[in-house]
Amino acid sequence: MPPRPWRVLHSETLFDFPPWLRLVRQAVQLPNGARLYDYLLTPMRDYSMVVAVTEAAEILLVQQYKHGLNRVIYDFPAGYLDTPAEDPLACAQRELREETGYAAREWIALGAWGIDSNRMPNVAHLFFARGLTRVTDQLQLDPSEDLLVTTRPVHEVAALLQSGQMPTLACAAIWGLAQPHLSPNL
Repeated sequence: MPPRPWRVLHSETLFDFPPWLRLVRQAVQLPNGARLYDYLLTPMRDYSMVVAVTEAAEILLVQQYKHGLNRVIYDFPAGYLDTPAEDPLACAQRELREETGYAAREWIALGAWGIDSNRMPNVAHLFFARGLTRVTDQLQLDPSEDLLVTTRPVHEVAALLQSGQMPTLACAAIWGLAQPHLSPNL
């Protein structure tokens, strides 16, 4: 018999400080009858991330300080959905334009993936984009963002990941998912 879902007996928000952190405590009953009374969840907003490749076989990246890691890293353009109802593709397109000044002619969805399936119900919506055109300067960024837009040849991205300069699981995952869409001569 396949695994069965847990039954939520009670749920309460312990802490809510939007948009940064929310903490929910649940009492749940497992299919075997056992009960857990202090199961903690940290729901966050969904976000979109994009691998964008130029005609010159370069990948658009941003360098930015990530306070959780306490250092500057390379990252793919990404951002939170403004509302739960926002279309993830529209979010990816907006974030690419805001963070880099580029728009893309072709978009390929790479899927929606859970971040921490034990604690977070949110997902990362991953996209591949090509046919880039520079349409504007970097637009108004969020107050917490200080980004440097850069391009790196496609063949250098794996080294950035392996060296820890792109240290997030989301970057490694999206890069792997983008591989079938990269031209073999890149």
